[in-house]
Amino acid sequence: MTPQDPASHRDPQAEEGPLDVAHQSLADALRASFRILKGIMMVLVVLYLFSNVRRVDSHEQALQLRLGRLQPDVHEAGLVWAFPFPIDEIVPLPTRKSNELPIDSHTFHRSKNEVGKSLAFIARGPTQGLRPDLDGALMTADAGLVHMRWKVTYKFDDVAKYVSQILGREVEAAETLIRTFVENAGILVASSLTAEEMIRTRVEYVQQEMRRRINEQLERLGSGVTVTVIEMYEPTPPIPVRKAFDDTQRAESSKRTKIRDAEQAQSNILNKVAGAAHARVLKAIDVIDDAAADPAQHAAAKAELDRLLDQEVEGTAGRILKDAGAYLSTVVGRMKSDVALYRTMLPEYKRNPALLVARLLEQTRQKILNNPDVTKVFRPAKSEFRILISLDPDQTRIEEERRLQEKEFDPSKLRPTRIVPVGPEYD
Repeated sequence: MTPQDPASHRDPQAEEGPLDVAHQSLADALRASFRILKGIMMVLVVLYLFSNVRRVDSHEQALQLRLGRLQPDVHEAGLVWAFPFPIDEIVPLPTRKSNELPIDSHTFHRSKNEVGKSLAFIARGPTQGLRPDLDGALMTADAGLVHMRWKVTYKFDDVAKYVSQILGREVEAAETLIRTFVENAGILVASSLTAEEMIRTRVEYVQQEMRRRINEQLERLGSGVTVTVIEMYEPTPPIPVRKAFDDTQRAESSKRTKIRDAEQAQSNILNKVAGAAHARVLKAIDVIDDAAADPAQHAAAKAELDRLLDQEVEGTAGRILKDAGAYLSTVVGRMKSDVALYRTMLPEYKRNPALLVARLLEQTRQKILNNPDVTKVFRPAKSEFRILISLDPDQTRIEEERRLQEKEFDPSKLRPTRIVPVGPEYD
């Protein structure tokens, strides 16, 4: 057995000796730095993994794009997690609220002094015409120009359609599209109406027609956007001619008012004269005039007019017709009675005319004398009547007033009718 070499049992570290203190500190610092760097990298990785966590508000809905491709799920309100960008992208849209878009494409440009002023306080001279590069306007069917502003309220019905069909993932894309449709629809609607209709008389129709046309275009594109309300405000003709336009409209309004009042007065008069049947009476008269060349039709129309006058006409004309009918019946009845009496007395007259005349004269005399409304005066034989005609009492009063006015007033001629003594001795 060979004895071991003592050198084989020596410790290499013991032979190298302890490290220098500076080297040891450097090694510790490097190890600590690597640990800190590793922790920071882990935190960064975690933050990166959760960097695409989004909160969807209650008035929003969100879609998810993965590598640019739209995912079918629609995320409601709450937290939404997705892979970090550029793998996934969250697209939130305000679908639960109405969005308002003001559009000034069809109004005139306002200077700094005119901004914020009402139309009533904006005035321009006749030489200040439109500037095509700044002023917007719509041409109407009567070759007039009108300015107006629009306020569009819209909402997103289908966010998936909107993101897939519209090139844009922001609300501005929908607003650009709606603005274009409003400008085009305004041209079409204005070209079918007059300036007065656009500004005053058919404002509601203009708003409804604009909304209908815009929604048709949006639906045809499958945009997923719907216009709920469109309002037109501040409609006006060009400012330099606004006063003339207003004067013309006031004159037209006054004309319509007078025509309406005249028609109402006509209706009231006709109702008062003929009652509710006046319209049918006027129509029957027109038919008679039109059927003058056709005897059969003319006779039928005249018979219808007679029927209306006899049975349906009321009011003043009705009363006159009824009174005339009653008077006619009375006169005819009296005439028939006179004819019957004549026929009865004719044989008597032929037999003895003097006797019949004397008898009729006596009957008439008795009838007059027995009438209480007749004043009877008996004149003695061989006496005369004198008729005294008095003056008109009104003329007498007038003459008396004239004499009193012409009489002079003389205080010296006045005398007391009773003398009363005065003085201490009479107290």
